[in-house]
Amino acid sequence: MAQQVESFGLNVRSAHFDWEEYEDRFDDIVYLLSLLKCPVAVMPWLTPEARPDTTEGWTDVSGRLAGWAAQLADHDICFTYHNHDFDLEGHPGETPLDLILAQDALHWQPDIGWLAVSVPNPTDLLQRYSGRIVSIHAKDADPSAGHGDERWRNPGQGVVDWPRVLSVLENSPCADLFIEHDETQNHSETLLTGRGFLTEQLLARAW
Repeated sequence: MAQQVESFGLNVRSAHFDWEEYEDRFDDIVYLLSLLKCPVAVMPWLTPEARPDTTEGWTDVSGRLAGWAAQLADHDICFTYHNHDFDLEGHPGETPLDLILAQDALHWQPDIGWLAVSVPNPTDLLQRYSGRIVSIHAKDADPSAGHGDERWRNPGQGVVDWPRVLSVLENSPCADLFIEHDETQNHSETLLTGRGFLTEQLLARAW
């Protein structure tokens, strides 16, 4: 895989691994990231059965994540958490995401689409943790379309206030905008539309 990436002239900027892989194959993760010259490892998801239902449980999760972050830092790898919706539930400042990012060693890869359908003021949350953002999933959403995968939209085709989002990101360590649409019917269209839209937004801000 590393040879294929290099032959196509690509750069692997981050990689997602499940909780079980960090537990059981940590050395393999480090080895793979070194082969790919990838500087960021991401915790993308916890299965429903693995999610705590207490503050103490999430505090334990955050401590485990911080331990992996310290180990990865020894290899010059940044450890990052990627949100969905379950980790945004609760009072502001007391959500699972808040408890996770209370650990200074952990960084954040916000999923902008999930923020748009889960919290009243996504940019307020982005601003609160702007110093921890290393990349985003640039996904848009239309909450009025329902509660399932039919909500997702290409960047610029939903309700996300992209000028405000990009304004926050300008003052953060964010280096990568990963275009995403969970259930796109046309991958090429999503990539081209998303890249074109974000490029226009960034060029407009440059003036």
